Amino acid sequence: MKEQLKVIRTINYINRHSLCKKYSNKLNIVLEKYKDVELISRVKNKKSALRKMKIRRFTQANEISDYLGYMIITENINEIYKIKNDIEKVLGNGLEEDYIKNPKFGYKSFHLNYTVENGIPLEIQIKTRRMKFAQDIVHDKIYKNFYLPEDERNRLSQLAYGILQQ
Repeated sequence: MKEQLKVIRTINYINRHSLCKKYSNKLNIVLEKYKDVELISRVKNKKSALRKMKIRRFTQANEISDYLGYMIITENINEIYKIKNDIEKVLGNGLEEDYIKNPKFGYKSFHLNYTVENGIPLEIQIKTRRMKFAQDIVHDKIYKNFYLPEDERNRLSQLAYGILQQ
């Protein structure tokens, strides 16, 4: 129960201090020089965060890596790595997860994870429009379908991503 309260306090802190807007502004400055790039931002909602803790069997509130989440959508893979380098010039080096070079059950994206003020985890996903299209279909229909066993979700995800990202 103590960790669930930390989740709620963390989200309240983010909202009270307008952290989503603060980091959106920083990312928008980085992205000004890029054409046709979209930035989507969100604060994880309380219900979703608590559900994630339960489903993933997290014991600590800080195991949630995406209280603040940003998705940058661009046209091509080369631009993903340029944007990543530009972000690091502003936010410093983040923990990198390159799911483009090493896809996870077919999922492709580049993730940067940071811990920002007050120990809050922030995640930035950078992907192409085609990767985003595939994610939109797979995420809700397969990845979040907890009625299916995990191994079945993983197989279906890999199959769907393989078809959708061609």
